[in-house]
Amino acid sequence: MVNSETFIRDILLFLKGDLLENIDDPIAAGRTNGSFIMTSYPQRITQYPIITIKLVNQSAERAGMQTTAMDVNLTIEIRVWARNQAEKDDISNQIYKRLRDIQFTTLTGSVANDLHHYKLNSDVEVDEPGEGNPKSRILQINYKFYNI
Repeated sequence: MVNSETFIRDILLFLKGDLLENIDDPIAAGRTNGSFIMTSYPQRITQYPIITIKLVNQSAERAGMQTTAMDVNLTIEIRVWARNQAEKDDISNQIYKRLRDIQFTTLTGSVANDLHHYKLNSDVEVDEPGEGNPKSRILQINYKFYNI
């Protein structure tokens, strides 16, 4: 459950945990370096594919007149780093579909964790030039977190 005192950490951990359980790691059996899903860019050698999740922006406005409670708009970057185009597209598709499908899931979905109004803002390819370099896709999503 996302707590208003620790909502940034909680949101990232909620997304990471759900995606770890529900997105297929194509090299799970042979992965020896790093994790499949991280909440920051890797600082050491890693094996592709990987997924990184970061909170890239947040804005807040008062939740009503004469209240200190705030409604927060969160922009989250989920970036897929893959070995090839097909792998990048497949993992990105799985992520989009999973987040779309769990919006209203009782007890475990995003609304159950106080994350409302899921929205995919953009889906942008950012491939590194050259043969054998990682392929990348950035999904930028939005949630609203009310009354914190």
